[in-house]
Amino acid sequence: MSTGLRTTSFDQAFPGFSLRPAPALWVFLVAMPLLGVAALNTGNNALYLLVSLLLGVFAASGVLSRHTLKHLRVALQPMGDVFAGSPVRLRLWVGNGSAWLPATGVLCRLVGMPGRVLVPLVGPRGECTTTLTTMFGRRGMHRLPAVQVEVRLPLGFFVKTVRWPQDRDVLVYPRRVAGGLARWLSLSDREEYRRHGGRERGGDVDQLREFRTGDDRRDIHWKQTARQQRPIVVERRERRRPSRYLVLDRQLPRRDDALLAERFESLVSEIASAALAELQRGHHVGLVVGSSVTPPAAGSTQTRLVLGQLALVRAVGPGDDPLPPAIQGESVYRLVEGRR
Repeated sequence: MSTGLRTTSFDQAFPGFSLRPAPALWVFLVAMPLLGVAALNTGNNALYLLVSLLLGVFAASGVLSRHTLKHLRVALQPMGDVFAGSPVRLRLWVGNGSAWLPATGVLCRLVGMPGRVLVPLVGPRGECTTTLTTMFGRRGMHRLPAVQVEVRLPLGFFVKTVRWPQDRDVLVYPRRVAGGLARWLSLSDREEYRRHGGRERGGDVDQLREFRTGDDRRDIHWKQTARQQRPIVVERRERRRPSRYLVLDRQLPRRDDALLAERFESLVSEIASAALAELQRGHHVGLVVGSSVTPPAAGSTQTRLVLGQLALVRAVGPGDDPLPPAIQGESVYRLVEGRR
């Protein structure tokens, strides 16, 4: 029972612990017997002291490196937007909970992904923040990779490592590609009116008039109402929404075709790159993905909305998620047999 408790405590203190011999260990194991034999044959006290010192340092190295690992904590956080296939910087936080020993010679590397960094010295009860660069291969929602923490000092006989899993997810946007001109599609006036409930509020002021039954009370002009002692409303000119949509048909001719699936990924990257370029110029962009319609808008919120929807889109089979009936034409991004 007590053994199980000690094992559990060790696992909590050293998550994912592993121990790997370094080349210096083999040099040490060869040199120590030679020094011992030399000390016995010559009776040289200095050699006895040297052997004792090396053995003591060997033991101390294991204790100190284990102490360093036990008190280290690490966490990852993405810096800015993340695009598939593009270098991304991750912020790495390292905290040292030891009350008396600084952490030095600590190397952090990502598990299963490129990226490693040598952490600067972290003082007792201290912390530091550094950055490392990595790359996500595909779009979608991904869990941040675990961080493998390595300690070699004070002697490099063993590489002691622990792995710290991360509980933070990151949304990876589609790969940015150099494409041609964006394929725009405009909905009909009737469809725009139906989808947006008529005119958009907030257009230019046309006139002030007396309140009528059915008027929206949000249009009441309170200063004129108080001045004239009767309800006065603001009548505005209709402000037309820009009708510029990028349309992605996510239906594939064959759902389980690996080649079509890869071509679909290229199509998603193309439409995402076109949307990003227009939004960065301050233009309004709308998005239609299957039966889902995102009205045209501009700004950073619309950028995250459009790219986020494209990051998570999945291909479906024929008839699973058709486009709205009002959307027709050659401007649709779609895959068909033999061509895109």
